Amino acid sequence: MPELAVVEQAKGVLMLRYAIGSYEALAVLGRWAQESGFSIPDVARAITHGVCQGHSGHAPDERGLVRWLEQRLRDDVIGAGTSEMVTLRG
Repeated sequence: MPELAVVEQAKGVLMLRYAIGSYEALAVLGRWAQESGFSIPDVARAITHGVCQGHSGHAPDERGLVRWLEQRLRDDVIGAGTSEMVTLRG
């Protein structure tokens, strides 16, 4: 259950940051998990704890994931409901 809570928190962060719905936010988490090679809960945890709270993690791969996510949050997101590239700036 804690994994579900952290995923919901990360979805909320993405919804607020990009003004997207919950389904799109979950799709973004899924895409980022696939691209990074981490699980959705790992990516969600990195967003909520690493990016939002400033904790970069202890393991080198966790720090790398947080940095990668920070870059993604600054750059662009693939539109979850379409196959076209949507650039979202905040």
